[in-house]
Order: sequence, then C-alpha cells, then structure tokens
Amino acid sequence: MEPIQTPRWITGPAPGLVGELVRWHGIYYVGGLGWSPVFEALCAEQLGEIARHLGTREDVTAFSAWDGDQFLAGVVMDGRAGERPGSRLRFLIAGDAARGRGLGHALLERAISWSERRGDPAVWLTTVAGLDASSHLYRKFGFRILDERIDRTWGDEHREQLWERLHLRDRSLRQHEPQA
Repeated sequence: MEPIQTPRWITGPAPGLVGELVRWHGIYYVGGLGWSPVFEALCAEQLGEIARHLGTREDVTAFSAWDGDQFLAGVVMDGRAGERPGSRLRFLIAGDAARGRGLGHALLERAISWSERRGDPAVWLTTVAGLDASSHLYRKFGFRILDERIDRTWGDEHREQLWERLHLRDRSLRQHEPQA
C-alpha cells in the first residue's frame, strides 16, 4: 500500500461528508457483505437527522479525513441527551483507499478527546458481531461489550452489540466499586 499523504482533517460539517458516509456504508455493508439495501436507507435517514445539527449545536460533531476532495474516513459524534449517558459514536467508516492505514485510530482519538472535553462520562456505540477490524480497534481504545442481542433493525438478522468506553475518571471510580 502506498502511504497516504498527511490527510486534511475537518471537524464538523464538510461538503459531501454525509453523502460519503452513506455511500461507503452502502459499498461496504450492502455491496461487500451482502446486507439488505434497507441498511443503506436507514443509514441515510438516521445520518440525515443528526447531520441537520452539524455546525449548529455544540453536542453534535463529525471528524473526517480527506485527500484533496477524496473522502478517506469519517465518524459522527452525537452527544445529545438520549438513551444512555455520554456521547454516541456513529457511522465510523473508512473508504477503500484508507482502510488499514491508521485513520480509524486517528478518528477514535479525535472522537474520544471531544467527548472527554465535553465532560461526558462515556462514549458508547452499537455495532454488530463479526466485524473483526473495528472490534479490535474498539478494544484497543478501552471499549467493552455491555450487551448483545439478535436484531433485525437493519433489514437482516444480526447480533447487535452495545459497546461502552468510560472516560478515565469514571473507569477509576468503577474499579473501586464493591463487587456484587
């Protein structure tokens, strides 16, 4: 693999970002893994709802890497109050030209740092079992699986996983909690 020149990093909205995130989710999951096209449609719907707030709210942001106008990788962070405390990591994906070159690592560093600066107690995400590269990356950053269940939300049956990474201050507090 030819090394990617230093990517241009963008925090927040970027022209084409929403389309590229949906596109690469469709290419990778629907085209590459054979998932239902419903998955790509739901990505577009859910990402569209979050993207309306990019650049207008402090609790929603995105991080993306570009080589000129070519999308390399991106992630969205949603810190709006919701079903769990903390910020939710969403739509992490790398295009083919960037896969395996450390951009996922760099995106997670940026996303976790953003969440810590906000004072969130944790970063959490949902994904599906069997995605070895992303699971390895999440573990490397201290995420752990809290729950697994069979889910058909995305058009096919998958084993959905809930992952969480407590921030350092919260991890040290949990380590000192009495064990049941």
